[in-house]
Amino acid sequence: MEHASPRVLNPDALRDLMERLLAAAGCGPEAAMAAADVLLEADLRGYGTHGLIRLPAMVRRIQSGMINPRARPRVVEERDASALVDADRAMGPVGVIFGASLAARKAERSGCCAVGVVNCDHICMAGYYAERIARTGLVGLVAGVTQPLVHALGGAERLLGTNPLAIALPREDGRPLLLDFATSEVAFGAVLQAKARGETLRPGVAVGPDGAPTTDPVQAAAGALAPFGGHRGYGLCLFLGLLAGPLLGAKVGKPLGQAVREGHYDKGELVIAIDPAAFGDPREFRRAAAAHVEEVKASRKAPGASAIRVPGERSQGERGRRLREGVPIEEAVWAEVASLAGELKVAAPS
Repeated sequence: MEHASPRVLNPDALRDLMERLLAAAGCGPEAAMAAADVLLEADLRGYGTHGLIRLPAMVRRIQSGMINPRARPRVVEERDASALVDADRAMGPVGVIFGASLAARKAERSGCCAVGVVNCDHICMAGYYAERIARTGLVGLVAGVTQPLVHALGGAERLLGTNPLAIALPREDGRPLLLDFATSEVAFGAVLQAKARGETLRPGVAVGPDGAPTTDPVQAAAGALAPFGGHRGYGLCLFLGLLAGPLLGAKVGKPLGQAVREGHYDKGELVIAIDPAAFGDPREFRRAAAAHVEEVKASRKAPGASAIRVPGERSQGERGRRLREGVPIEEAVWAEVASLAGELKVAAPS
């Protein structure tokens, strides 16, 4: 079945629409701007599973009381190089921007800082927050946990999250070098996207509710995703969940899934900032890192390879193109957003 061609929206118009929808749902200006910025950045990079598609769920969770649109994150535990933030049931971007800014400020004094953020909703694009830290000249790391969507290696039931990891390094040109990935074979949003398009999944990424491998997104949505990379990805997925969950006093696994069903996303995000000046000259660090990246890109290519890229390079190129040409939005996503706009009496761009 062929799906309709996506419509293309001007990035500024898309950002404005997202801000107005969030404001109509009860968010203050700063919260609406923060969430819209993260969602737009995901769509600009080509991560359609973490952009505008997430906004209707945000609004529904505000309407249900699961998200507090006027949340005020606060520090509840603090030491010289650490802090624990209670995000007050905030939207994910509001809570983790607060935590990332705090981590960066404290790392500039202490050399490094780890901040746990609990009691906030889905954070959308983990790399956004790591990059935010890197733009201050520091190294940023973000480890997260989500509700159960992934089976254990050798298992067949949802038990692990799609637990993301993001690392961003500062560079001389101001554009951080970014690694950002989920520890499942595909993001759960990719399953929903394939379902909406009437497409199949590639083999090996999911099992159905009976535990048998499936390429049917309907079965995958009712079943579980596979961890990426065999035992290595499975181990990373497991440990990220422990670091972003129990280490911070938040839930993981089935208790987290139960909390979500009861209307409370009781998870955590671990945000770490490292000041290169704690170990030497930051300029030398950036120079040496840039030299090694260029060494990697200039290395001998395998037969059939046209180029060697580094993490984040494709998405940065896509970002530049979409800023010039517009952001493609799937018709199924647009239909849901347009319906929400009508409900909230918000004018949508033509």
